[in-house]
Amino acid sequence: MRTDFSQRVLAVFANHQTNAEQMSQLMKDVALGHTIYDDVTKREISKAEANEKIYAFSCEVLGVNKNSTKKEIRRALRDNGQEWFDIIEDTVDLAISTGFGDSPWFEALVEYKNINYGDRQDFYSEEEAVLAVAKIGESHHDHILQRIGAGQTISIPTARYDVKIGADINKFIVNQVDWAKMIQAISNTYAKKIQALVYAELTNVSASLPAAVVGSGALNNSSKDTFNEKIDNVSDANDGAEVIIMGTKPALRKITGIADVDWGSANQKDNVAETGIIGIYEGYRLVLIPNRFEDKTLTTKVMSDKKLYFMPVIDGNKPIKFVDEGDTEITSVESKGEANGRLDDLMSYEVQRRMGAGVVLGRIMGEWTLP
Repeated sequence: MRTDFSQRVLAVFANHQTNAEQMSQLMKDVALGHTIYDDVTKREISKAEANEKIYAFSCEVLGVNKNSTKKEIRRALRDNGQEWFDIIEDTVDLAISTGFGDSPWFEALVEYKNINYGDRQDFYSEEEAVLAVAKIGESHHDHILQRIGAGQTISIPTARYDVKIGADINKFIVNQVDWAKMIQAISNTYAKKIQALVYAELTNVSASLPAAVVGSGALNNSSKDTFNEKIDNVSDANDGAEVIIMGTKPALRKITGIADVDWGSANQKDNVAETGIIGIYEGYRLVLIPNRFEDKTLTTKVMSDKKLYFMPVIDGNKPIKFVDEGDTEITSVESKGEANGRLDDLMSYEVQRRMGAGVVLGRIMGEWTLP
């Protein structure tokens, strides 16, 4: 964490009876919803009071207030923004790291390494496998496919991913959203990018799956036996391993139509009543993959609602390898114009982070495509 702040910012810390480490910890606690204890007043404080402390401190560092004009905010960010970014970067970094990892689908599919936490960037394959790597740019996807031998160590390449945050910063400065909501908005945007990266890997790998574990069609009484056979084949291909069925909520809901709910447990019936999803189908656990729209136009979703994935559960053998270099950086975008992402002068700041993902297909997974 930076400590060599200007005399002006050090005076702000003193005025608020805090320092860089304490303010950074307060920002993290509020962003993550932790209980907050104020060292100055020696008491637990509310989320609203903590948000107000962060807001007042941030405004004083930047030299703005909720009534500042657009021009005043632009000048304040230009003149004082970097020191404020240096203070808040650790919170943004932590929110991104925790925002996408705390979910059942990520836990089931992804082996995660964070280089900033001391992890190595390479992965070890105990058996022969196929490595698929997708590199997602702003307007294109590049795919690499190669065979790797048993006992081979592989390295996943990373690329820089940017999230524009000018509008989020502006809403925070004019007090339209609080600190926690601003950080959540940034974290959610990165979660979308990461989900798109992981989904690109699943899509890339599915093209190389054998016919024995791939099926398609509406789920009904006539297709139920074939559907069950594909799932069983995945288990058999992995030495009888447990198999989970993964998909978005609309996709998983289709399974309810072929499940005999009348004979299900009370818990299964409650699941159907509350969520529309049965929870367990013929001994196979269902895992929800949360879906999101790619942008505010609400035209395209990140994940397909037409895919169900059959994933073997094998300790230490998660198919998707994800590398997160961490070390989030907030920076200004110097180039002007819509082509460079600046629709106006407030859309000139972005969070940058390097990440990469690949699939090591040593174990057989399966897939069902819905109409």
